[in-house]
Amino acid sequence: FEYHFPTVIAAKLAIADDLAIPLARMSDEDRAFIDSILTETLNRSEVLARIRDYFRSRQSGEDHAG
Repeated sequence: FEYHFPTVIAAKLAIADDLAIPLARMSDEDRAFIDSILTETLNRSEVLARIRDYFRSRQSGEDHAG
């Protein structure tokens, strides 16, 4: 049995905790990416794997300006 987040809000809290970045400090683009995943699935392992891949690839190539 795979754990699913009970709500989108619960998923967002877990994502922010996992990344150690408050969602409010993320760019609109990053939040839109998270929202798009959460409209597809609330499966915890899938959500966190995709989020980690996305942010890991972002950090290695480009950093936030400013």
